[in-house]
Amino acid sequence: MTERTQWIYKSKEVLKPILETQLIGVSRAIVGLPMDHFFDRFKTLIQASQNNNFKQLFLESYYRNGIFRGIFAGFSSQISIQLFKQYYRWPMMILIPKLYMQILPQKVKESAPALHKGLAGITIALFESFVTCPFERVKCQMMTQQQSKSVLKYMWEHDGGIKGFTRDLFTGMEVMILKQVVSWTNYLYWDHRVRYYFKGEPSHKLTIQEIVLCSILTAIPNIIIVQPFDMIKTQFQMENNDQIKNLSIWSAFKKVYEEKGIHGFYAGWQMRFCQFMFQALLTTPVMDYLERLHGIPQKQQ
Repeated sequence: MTERTQWIYKSKEVLKPILETQLIGVSRAIVGLPMDHFFDRFKTLIQASQNNNFKQLFLESYYRNGIFRGIFAGFSSQISIQLFKQYYRWPMMILIPKLYMQILPQKVKESAPALHKGLAGITIALFESFVTCPFERVKCQMMTQQQSKSVLKYMWEHDGGIKGFTRDLFTGMEVMILKQVVSWTNYLYWDHRVRYYFKGEPSHKLTIQEIVLCSILTAIPNIIIVQPFDMIKTQFQMENNDQIKNLSIWSAFKKVYEEKGIHGFYAGWQMRFCQFMFQALLTTPVMDYLERLHGIPQKQQ
């Protein structure tokens, strides 16, 4: 085998799993995007308004701005975000844990069998926060604005030039990093622990009943732990955020607690639970399939 042939063979070995996971990830996003956005839209609206009456918010959104600009406000931004996210997320979710498994010493892997998932979660979270913060800011503004308008034009006119506009796009970056680290490490850890509890053997394929149970058991700790951070992120990035956008993260947590109590951190949890269950029912079998196909070698599980 010539050197050129070896290089081509190795390139295929690297590119094949990346391209396959990207294709499957984007396909999964397209299938689930309309329902995923619907839940995300009203979860964000409840967090911003502190009105837990879903029916009232639904009707107000519909009568004020119609279906696309009301019920599905922010959908255009959501399409861009989700397709972009799925394009890089799946290769990272499958291949980064595999990389950490190869790097970590054997003793560390034996004492902390899920550490590779936690490290992968931190890596993905840091990357994703920097890349998607402007998109999330625009999406949140679109979802919570009272009247339909061009968000980017509005921000540019009110931020006083490129410096203010750029700063506004990255509003909430610190809390987004914190939320993403907590969310990703929590999700990958519980997904790994729960799935392999049911799987027994790494090569075992999950049944439909096991997929549903995995989704529920992964959703519960995710909502309990992550929802408060998601609530604060919404407060920083929503429309009419003047009272909170210049606060520290700790001050923002304190302000929400003093005004709304503990339950204020969990505003919209019902929508988030439905959203997470919907996502997990699509994600869990895909994750399991790709991990068996391209992920951690069976002998290292």
